[in-house]
Amino acid sequence: MVFILTVLHVLLFGLCAGAIISVIVFVPLGIYVIPYALWVGSQNTKGKHPELKNEKFFRTVRNATRLYKAKLSGHEPIFK
Repeated sequence: MVFILTVLHVLLFGLCAGAIISVIVFVPLGIYVIPYALWVGSQNTKGKHPELKNEKFFRTVRNATRLYKAKLSGHEPIFK
């Protein structure tokens, strides 16, 4: 009985820790990507950068960093 309770406590702790870590990681990343997503949406309505329409989340974060770096340095963004 004690073993089952210990396993349940460890399982509950693992689930809670995973939920907290995912919130700590993905909420700031989501906030970081929102301006980039809006920019891509506005570019897609103009017919520019159609290749950026369906990209994975971490590629979106990488391209967001490239866009912000290009905007701060005054250059055109180059996406891969």
